[in-house]
Amino acid sequence: MKDNVYAIIGSDLFLVESEVEKMIQKLKVDPFNILSYDLDELELQEFLQEITTVSLLSDRKVIKVKNPWFFYETREDDLSQLIRYFQNPKSDTTLIFMLTKDVDSNTLVSREAKKYIRFEHLEALDKKDFPNYIKSYLEQFKYHIEEKAIQELLERVNFEFHQLFNELEKLRLFAYDSKKITLQDIKLLVPRNIEDNLFELTSAVIQKNKKKALEVYYDLIVKNIDPIIIISSLSTRIKDTITTKHLLQKGFSQQSIADYFNVSFGRAYYMVKNANDQNLVILERHYAALAELDYKIKSGQIEKKLGFELWLLEGFDAKKPL
Repeated sequence: MKDNVYAIIGSDLFLVESEVEKMIQKLKVDPFNILSYDLDELELQEFLQEITTVSLLSDRKVIKVKNPWFFYETREDDLSQLIRYFQNPKSDTTLIFMLTKDVDSNTLVSREAKKYIRFEHLEALDKKDFPNYIKSYLEQFKYHIEEKAIQELLERVNFEFHQLFNELEKLRLFAYDSKKITLQDIKLLVPRNIEDNLFELTSAVIQKNKKKALEVYYDLIVKNIDPIIIISSLSTRIKDTITTKHLLQKGFSQQSIADYFNVSFGRAYYMVKNANDQNLVILERHYAALAELDYKIKSGQIEKKLGFELWLLEGFDAKKPL
């Protein structure tokens, strides 16, 4: 097997790119000698010319390749030059193919590649693996991150790897001098997931926390979320709370409720808490009041932003009519 031609395979491109970045860090290659190509955009012959051209510089270079279609399909292109390169790669070049699915062993290139190049399969990250991944990723750049900051970051990106990767890059730039990422940095720089905002608004309403409800509401408005969407989402979540209350009365556990709504165990905890914190009659009044507000807005009786703000300010106790 050659030590300078790789195929890195993972279900998420950002996970693959992250692994490739770790490899490049170990190689200690000058950033000016790192080249990236996308074979959905570049002709194969141009790519082959690049990897086979003798460099006039003695420095080592790395070539990263996205969408290497020849591992999956057969086209009319002549691939003999590529196969010869696999057999005898340039010693001053590390070639890395980035794949988001396994190769098709029926293609000529795949069959030949397995004889000569190194294949690495990356496992998708389980939620419990994310904290260690974040630490490991930052440690390669000599950064430290607080434990509480990790948890807050994961809550805000909702374990979405693409968003996590982007936020880590932003945090690295922000903490470039100190090399320390704190909880306060996360709160300052990483926006909350809109779904989290809506869930937080529901909890504030149910727990009669008017100040918090207004704070979250205005945060959503700043993000250009239409009040109609906020009202609809709040109604849905209050209805889910009513359903949760009924499920609890039937003996459902927190895990069963998580399965029923297809949410995380942690999210189910707060759904159960909200259901236990509020009287069923009050929840039903909230739901009916929001349905009436929605009707008044859509029939032109009240402006949507004003209508919802009045509901928060005047009808928050679910007793006063709008």
